[in-house]
Amino acid sequence: MDDAVTWARLRERLQARGRMPELPAGWRHQSAMLSAEGFAYGGDFIVSDLQGSGGLLRTVLVDVCGSGETAVPAALQFAGALESLIRVVPGEELLRDANTYLLRQPSDESIATAVQLDLDLATGHYLIRSAGHPPALVWSAAAREWRIDNSRGTALGVSETPELRESAGVLSPGDALLFYTDGVVESRSTDIDTGIAWLQETARTAYLAGWEGTAQQIIDLVDRGDDDRAVLVLSRC
Repeated sequence: MDDAVTWARLRERLQARGRMPELPAGWRHQSAMLSAEGFAYGGDFIVSDLQGSGGLLRTVLVDVCGSGETAVPAALQFAGALESLIRVVPGEELLRDANTYLLRQPSDESIATAVQLDLDLATGHYLIRSAGHPPALVWSAAAREWRIDNSRGTALGVSETPELRESAGVLSPGDALLFYTDGVVESRSTDIDTGIAWLQETARTAYLAGWEGTAQQIIDLVDRGDDDRAVLVLSRC
């Protein structure tokens, strides 16, 4: 089989797995992804599940070590494992079980950062668990700005006891959460703190201009780099 066809099918499978579920009235989401080489998908992906009769949204945004086409097979395998785990494993154990899966892989480069969101769609209460991932941004409708959530932790696949950081809050109507991978905010010429400050202002401008296309606008404004990029935005209407 032609290599281009093989890669296209792998990307299609990863993209299909990464689709967010339809949310109930009062909630909306959007996402955008671009690999380092400009393909639709690389080593960044999303896995989600609606639980408890649609009352709980559990979502994980993952950044697998590597970028572009070469990261797709590992990302696809890990996405499949997470897709199975997310449906049956309690929230507090999900990233630890994902870490165990990566440690059992034959490659020494089976490493990933991840951020998990558990969102109660009835109340707006949320819990963020981070494993070495860049900090989420929280939109305050009252302040009209994106604030930094400082839960970070350590990457998965490195240690048998990864450090997982947690934070919690409540989204009121008009508030939102923004998750992204390090390719959005970090490059060889830009440190992560400078990149996050850029993202806060860029996302603020895009969000205030209107909901539609916010995630894609952010992706489009990132300077071309050597890493994959992903953005996920969840908002309470």
